[in-house]
Amino acid sequence: MTFNIAYSSWVLLLCPILGGAYAVGFYYKDKKTESLAPFLRWLAASFRFILVTLLAFLFLAPLIRSTKNTTEKPIIIIAQDNSASIIAGKDSGFYKNDLPKEWEKLVSAMTDKYDVRVMSFGEHAKDTMNYRYNEKETDISSLFQEVTQRYYGKNLGAVILSSDGIYNKGYNPVYAARQFNCAVYTIALGDTTVKVDAVVTKVDNNPTAFLGNTFPLQITVDATKLLGKSSNLTVTEIEGTKETSVFTKTVNFSSPNFHQSIPVQLNATSPGLKHYLIQLATVEGEENTINNHKDVYIRVLDQKQKTLILSAPHPDVAAIAECINSSDGFEAQSFTPDKFTGEINKYSLVIINQLPSNTTSLSEIIKNINKLRIPSMYILGSRSSISEFNRLNEGFKINSRGDNTNDAEAMPAKDFSLFTLSDDSRNYFSQLPSLSSPFGTYTSSPSLNVLCYQKIQSVTTNYPLIAFNISGSEKTCVIAGEGIFRWKLKDFADHKNNHFFNELINKIVQYLAVKEDKNMFRIHAPNSFKEDEPVELDADLYNPSYQLVNDPEVSITITNSDGTNFSFTFSRTSNAYHLNAGQLQAGVYHYSAQVKQGTQVYTSKGEFTVTPVQVEATNTVADHQLLYQLAKEHGGKMLFPNQIAELQKLIDAKEDIKPVIYTHTSYAPLIDLKWVFFLLLLLVSAEWFIRKWSGTY
Repeated sequence: MTFNIAYSSWVLLLCPILGGAYAVGFYYKDKKTESLAPFLRWLAASFRFILVTLLAFLFLAPLIRSTKNTTEKPIIIIAQDNSASIIAGKDSGFYKNDLPKEWEKLVSAMTDKYDVRVMSFGEHAKDTMNYRYNEKETDISSLFQEVTQRYYGKNLGAVILSSDGIYNKGYNPVYAARQFNCAVYTIALGDTTVKVDAVVTKVDNNPTAFLGNTFPLQITVDATKLLGKSSNLTVTEIEGTKETSVFTKTVNFSSPNFHQSIPVQLNATSPGLKHYLIQLATVEGEENTINNHKDVYIRVLDQKQKTLILSAPHPDVAAIAECINSSDGFEAQSFTPDKFTGEINKYSLVIINQLPSNTTSLSEIIKNINKLRIPSMYILGSRSSISEFNRLNEGFKINSRGDNTNDAEAMPAKDFSLFTLSDDSRNYFSQLPSLSSPFGTYTSSPSLNVLCYQKIQSVTTNYPLIAFNISGSEKTCVIAGEGIFRWKLKDFADHKNNHFFNELINKIVQYLAVKEDKNMFRIHAPNSFKEDEPVELDADLYNPSYQLVNDPEVSITITNSDGTNFSFTFSRTSNAYHLNAGQLQAGVYHYSAQVKQGTQVYTSKGEFTVTPVQVEATNTVADHQLLYQLAKEHGGKMLFPNQIAELQKLIDAKEDIKPVIYTHTSYAPLIDLKWVFFLLLLLVSAEWFIRKWSGTY
């Protein structure tokens, strides 16, 4: 602890000089103090000297510099695999009863020297270690990503991974673990023995089919140690208690490690949700028969709505078309303007990219679009004729200044209400690349509803980037920028999927193309859920003025295929309703929701599927090679469950797993310290007492 002042050190000499002069002048020049005894006079003068010296020193505004050392223990993370494949073998009792005790002993022994954190993982990483082994999927890479994000910059000493090495979600854990520098120790669980097994490995299928068409299933069959044997593969359509065989094939296992893809064509003869059971007959000697079957749910639709895209070849068009074609109920057909000769009334939506241009007007096609009241989407870019676009009266006009463009980032509008995007999607807009928007001033009409504004050079403008216009019953959308395909690339780079981009485009297409629902009460439910995710539904209720309200209570009954009813009540949101029904078993479910508004009772019915997640039973052969590689690349070691007690010795021997000492230096005004005040008060009080007691006052 040291003092710092903003003046030269010689100034400090003035403080005791001033204190001494004040004490001498008061006690040896003032006749009132002559009656004091010499000792008391000297003592009181000393108190006055110290007091004035301190006050003079405080007038120099000294800062007190303090240094504090803190020690951070090395962080040791123990992560337990909680997936179902762990207990698929014969040692399930050990993993449920004995393994938890081994970990408790290790944690207790290491706590004094290390900061031990426990985690578990399956589909996601969690902050608790449990031993239920009920996770339907295993994503080891998500564990390493979570550790990297959470402990970045901290004294991370080692990660102990207790797993069988089997992963069926995410990407290779070896690559994921390369993001951080610390030791990795692995505990090899499970059984590496290859057993007699026939497996329906996977079934590739489209989630939807269309009435009257055929649709494919691609069934992959694997088998080990079954050379020369065979099994019957059947596809059965299940409808309530009725089971109908629609495909049968004998599979001859022609090699010790058999692999075959079997194409199946089925007919969509009636609309609705269809449940198909794909099953391999059990072969003699099989221990694991859970992986001999898979369930598939396919929705058969009456018809598919078509979207017309008119554009020269462009990556924006390719990205949007791919998204539309992968969605349920919509199909995109792309043409250049000179090649389109079809009937435009066949389409539910027309997307026009960078047209009209200076060379192509599309006046006849646009005239027919307006005449038939077909919803449309315009994408503006470097080839667009802004003057021609302004004549279309699509909700805003651009006072263009040549062919220049602005780099415009997307800033979501707070009051957009035509459809709902998730909070994650709205927050993600700020991370997207900019679009090339026409340079100029924008004038919007009152009918314009803006989803995103343009943010230009860190300034959020009132210029629309993505906006919707409603004129009577005609709905249009304008994307005032080129390069939206980069949003798809950015989405995949960040998330390894296109959930954000697909959600955005699908919500836009559905809003424009789907006929307006005039019902006062609506339930919004996806077609399908996984059995390891919660079933979540949303509901909207409108009053006679067609305004959203949520005063009445909304109840719903969900019925499974066995006729069992589950009753729930929706929770209220700001102006709508939401229900989290939790996880449901795989199957087909029907629902009936009801609400009473005034004297009117509204009902909404529908159906959805909960699809089984069966990947954990597909492969139960432990991958100890992956665990060995992980440990080797990070300076650790692969051990087995009976060697858990050795982990502490191995970690103690690592020279780079040591405590880290942090030094914190802080400055504070000396006058802020409480003890300084009490010291001054003590000096004044002591001097006053001496003089009062001696009768000099």
